[in-house]
Amino acid sequence: MNECEQLHPLLRGYLDDRLTARERRMVARHLNLCASARKELDQLRGGGPKSPAVSANPPSEPLDLKVLRWVFKAPKPSARKEPETGAKKTKQGKPAALPAQPKSSSFKPILGVFLLFASLALLTHFIQNAEENGLVKDAKRWLSKNHFLGVSSSLDLVLDLTNLPHWSGDGSPVAAPAQELITDPGRFRVYWSFLQPGTELPAVDFTKNAVAAVFLGQKPGGHYELQFKRMENYSDRTVLWYDETLLTDAAVSTPGNAGPWALQLVPIPTQTPVLIQKIQ
Repeated sequence: MNECEQLHPLLRGYLDDRLTARERRMVARHLNLCASARKELDQLRGGGPKSPAVSANPPSEPLDLKVLRWVFKAPKPSARKEPETGAKKTKQGKPAALPAQPKSSSFKPILGVFLLFASLALLTHFIQNAEENGLVKDAKRWLSKNHFLGVSSSLDLVLDLTNLPHWSGDGSPVAAPAQELITDPGRFRVYWSFLQPGTELPAVDFTKNAVAAVFLGQKPGGHYELQFKRMENYSDRTVLWYDETLLTDAAVSTPGNAGPWALQLVPIPTQTPVLIQKIQ
């Protein structure tokens, strides 16, 4: 047995101070001469070979995984732990069963990507068709009617009234200018009886339509022509526009005072109030 084989087993005792004075001197002298002994002593002092250091800055997570983790509110995975060397045992001495590890599902990321693209498609469709959306129109009407956030009224529809049934004349007994929207058959019958006495009452479906009436009052002799032109539906009102024309032709002129009047069939207005205005 050479000196290394004799003294190397004493290195642990040399570190723990369990050798005799004579053995310590022998080990110390051998350490001065033997590099292998010094290397083994350094390993014994460090507790064996060192494990590789764990990086303090792990690699960053990809952006797509960050988005999916944000969608599903999933916690960020922690550093993987090494399995314990010794398994826990039950009171009977048998090794305890380890808890089942949850299996990672590949369906959730696919579903998250699908929902993300579906949401973007719906949002794009809503923005492109906002002007035709009923909810957007109702919101605009409410904001406009309540003068909220400075939203001005918007023109939704213009309807030409010149092709719809209308009646007019010069013999109205109404003395002052007046306007009214007739919405029931009884009131229409009253108006017709003193405007066109002895003539048949026109058939009007008041479940779908109304009759706009305008009276200019007593005018100097002449023939006045009244005609409704258009119906404008705004987000906060409905406007019925009519035109008034004085015909100067002697053939159609009437002596004395005239009472021009006009009745116009219109669809039931969707917005109130209903204004009857003259075209300037």
